Order: sequence, then C-alpha cells, then structure tokens
Amino acid sequence: MSNNHLETPEFPLNSSGDADGPTHRQAHEIGCGALVIRSTEDGHAVCLKLDRIGKEYVHHYVIVLDPKPEGEMELVYVDPEEKLFDCFATLDLELGEAEDVAVKTGHAFENKDGHFIKLLDDPKTQKMFCFAEPATGLVRIRQERNLKNVHPNWKARAKFKNEVVELAHLLEHFAEEL
Repeated sequence: MSNNHLETPEFPLNSSGDADGPTHRQAHEIGCGALVIRSTEDGHAVCLKLDRIGKEYVHHYVIVLDPKPEGEMELVYVDPEEKLFDCFATLDLELGEAEDVAVKTGHAFENKDGHFIKLLDDPKTQKMFCFAEPATGLVRIRQERNLKNVHPNWKARAKFKNEVVELAHLLEHFAEEL
C-alpha cells in the first residue's frame, strides 16, 4: 500500500454471537474496528465501532462516518446491549495528502505510535478530545505529540467481501435487513 493508505485489520475481529457473518448483534459482541450500521430515530448511519478499555469495564462507542454528520466529528457512547448491524466489514482509510496544519477535530494524523483521528470526546469523560486508532479500533488519549503528518482530507471506505466499496454501498446492500 502507498504511504497515504492505512492498513486496518481483516475479519474476524472477535465478533461473537450465534450467527456467523453480517447480522444484528449487541455492541459488546462486535469486535472493535468493525464497520456497523446504527439505526436511530434520525435514520441509519455507517459507523466505526470503537472500544475504550477502562479500569473495570470496556466502554463501547461509535463514530458516524456516512452520512457525514453535521458539525464536528464526535465519539458517541453505545450501551453494551444496544443492537447494531455488524456489516462484517472493516475500514479502508485513504489518508490523502499530508498538510502543514494544526490538528483539528475530524483530522487524521500520524505520530510515532501510529495513525489516529481526532474526535470530540464523550462529555461524561470530562475530557475535551480523544483519538480513534483505526488500526486497532481503540479510543486513546493524548496523541498529539510528536506529529509526523496531518491529513485533513482523508476518506473512509469499506473493505467488504475482499473488495473496497463506498460506505453508502453498505447501507444499500443491507437495507432490507435494517
């Protein structure tokens, strides 16, 4: 892969449950780093499922990728028992050109530890920002040190059935199952 393309994990991502393959699962049954479809009263959205490892618990979150949310990109808490549609797909992140700019919310960047996306944190955490690590599906803190590259114009696609597709394709493909 080129330098502006991030390698992310392949399936299986430790998703559990009775069914094998794409299906509705509780959030705690879906491996971090999976692409999921979350259904709310506002409609369906393709999201990246993330986990934050706490002292006593694993906390489950998503970030909405498609349709792109209004405002700043934020971490959204998900109850462990909330049903999400596990697409059995992973993120294909095209970083785009690096720019000499300060990291803002929604930007992807690289530091000595890997690649991250800066997000508004869950207000309950009392932190302003957090950082999604697409390669692991984990939420991290304090990653803006030792920056190498900032990628404000990254693009997300899905690795689905051995091909790379637009995120909207997942919404179309699974429309009858949602």
